[in-house]
Amino acid sequence: MLNFLALVLAPALWAAPAPAAPKAAPEPPLKTLAWHSAAVETLAVSPSGEYLASAGLDTNVALWTVKTGRLKKTMGGHTDTVWGVNFSPDGEYLASLGNQVIEVWKVPSGANFTSIQGQSYSMYGVKFSPVGDYIASGGLNSVGVWTFPDGDLVHTMKAQVDNVYSISLSPNGNYLLAGNGNGSITVWNVADSKIIRSIPAHKEPVRSVVVTKDGSYAVSGSMDGTIKVWRLSDGKLVNGYMAHKGGTRAVAVSADGRYVASGGMDNAVKVWHLLPKNKQRTPVKQYLDHTDSVEAVAFFPDGKTLASGSKDKTVKLWKTP
Repeated sequence: MLNFLALVLAPALWAAPAPAAPKAAPEPPLKTLAWHSAAVETLAVSPSGEYLASAGLDTNVALWTVKTGRLKKTMGGHTDTVWGVNFSPDGEYLASLGNQVIEVWKVPSGANFTSIQGQSYSMYGVKFSPVGDYIASGGLNSVGVWTFPDGDLVHTMKAQVDNVYSISLSPNGNYLLAGNGNGSITVWNVADSKIIRSIPAHKEPVRSVVVTKDGSYAVSGSMDGTIKVWRLSDGKLVNGYMAHKGGTRAVAVSADGRYVASGGMDNAVKVWHLLPKNKQRTPVKQYLDHTDSVEAVAFFPDGKTLASGSKDKTVKLWKTP
């Protein structure tokens, strides 16, 4: 009888599935920076990588010392949501955009250097030129360009594109790319304010656009959930990913041009190959510590660290692949 039972039970025992391997725990952030009282909508890293700026719905701009993760200075000159921050190429100034005004602050003192009156409607995104001689920002159907440090309006570049949610400049500063509410990307000649190319990029608003450091490609992120890579010489689509359920809110490109970082409505930060050699369609890495939509991402100049800002009111720093 014992031998019979052993024969009957043996196959069942051998057929029992092996216990599932435990899922790997999500990678923790290197640092979590918590000070804002509302959503963080924009980030910028200084050219040296020493400082990080963050801002958003609480109308305040925060300047962090990256090495310590401590707050260096806070600037409170805005009266509405701050939708953009950007460091000057020499790292001596920080521009912030909110309530139709561009404020420029001295770094690291936080002293106000100048205020530039922008367009008379909502403005999104602000950028210094690569040599720091002008500042640009997006708005309703237009992009404004002002001299720096004087703050004189050079011209306003207009097109029927809905809100301009994001802008990026070519490395030589001659061309400006705008990510638009109608899903298009507009390439402008800064000198004469003429449109060089209009790319029908997405079916929903382009919330973020960035040019690679060598000027060869542009990456766009849209509320349709995708990120796309465009060759700027001819406007051709060369790569793309379905990235974030609910919408892609932010994209950034590493300094070496190998990786794209994205953040979205699924609370995730993801890193992708700009141009994968093996047609890989999944992220190289993803970070899952945020508890609400990721609104901003920024690579550090050395390529070793990535920053993300979220509606959960925090900024997190991550080790890159």
